[in-house]
Formats: sequence, C-alpha cells, structure tokens
Amino acid sequence: MAYTLPVKKSPDTIGAVELTSIARGFVLVDLMVKKAPVEVLDARAVCPGKFLIVVAGDVASVEEAVAAARTAAGTAYFGDLLIPNLSPAVIPAINREVRGDVGETIGVVESFSAVATIDAADAAVKGAEVTVESVNLLDGLGGKAFAVFSGLLTDVAEALEAATRRMPDGMLVASEIVPQFSAELIPFLPGRSGERG
Repeated sequence: MAYTLPVKKSPDTIGAVELTSIARGFVLVDLMVKKAPVEVLDARAVCPGKFLIVVAGDVASVEEAVAAARTAAGTAYFGDLLIPNLSPAVIPAINREVRGDVGETIGVVESFSAVATIDAADAAVKGAEVTVESVNLLDGLGGKAFAVFSGLLTDVAEALEAATRRMPDGMLVASEIVPQFSAELIPFLPGRSGERG
C-alpha cells in the first residue's frame, strides 16, 4: 500500500525525521510536540521497520522540533529535513493526486531515504519547470523512496540535477531520464494506473 500524508492543505513549512527504530519514534514525537508548537501531520511505522515523523508549523518551531529529535534520536537516526516554503506540488505528489497530461520526458530519482526524496522533490520542482508526478515513500519499496517528474527534456534534466544535488552523501541510488517515452508507460507510473495516453 502506498504511503500517503493525511493533510488537506499543503503547509508552508514542514520538517520530518526518519528513524530506524519504531519504539524511539514514539518517544521523539512526544519530544517534538513538547519542545515546540508544531502540528504532527503524520507519525507512523513504515516498511521496512522504519518510523517517519512529519510536522508543520512556523519555520523556527519546526526547526527547533527537528533539531531536538535529531539530538535525541541516538543510533536510531536515519535522516531529517526542514523545508521552508514547501512547493505546493509536493504533498499532492506524495498522495498521488496529480492529474493532467504527462510531459514528453520522464525523470526518476531513487534514494535510500524518505526524507531525502521529499527534499529532492521540492528542490527539483523549484529548480525547473516540471510536474512532480509522484513521490513514493518506503512502504513496499524495501526502505527506498523515489520521485517521478515529467516535462520537457531540458527541464527534466535540470530537475534531476537539482534533486541529486540535494541528496545527502550515500543516499542516492539512481537518477534516470526517459526521453520521448511511449504512452504505454503512463498507466505504470505511480498514481496513473488506469490512464492511457
């Protein structure tokens, strides 16, 4: 089952912490809300045995909550992010709510981390004129995550460059471009099942 983020409106600022311990995750959610006035958008165990916490609020509060969790995570720490001015395209892509035409070129960035992929997707859509088709996080992916972009070839190439620059060392698995893809690929894109080009 695909990971979705249960929000109706995309927040301006998000922070997230990815952990390798489910038990530690519950401790850190409690710590984060006690440390700063943040809203917990999601906090749950995800495949394969990781825990993902996503919070929203003003920049200073989110920064304080994420920093507190990073410090207290200990050996369970896997990664974190803070994104002020989150692109409004990211949450619908996580929730597979993107509709409309798919661009002429597809780009995919794959990583070992949910938080790195969310951050990379935000950087990509801010760095180039592309559509974030989907952001696929952890569940059913063996701990990996990937984002799919579409647009013109040059724009997709710029987006992937921005995304890979944002990836922390050791987190990037692959980055690929499929120019002038066949319409037969569309129904196999995450969130596009049932659509035919």
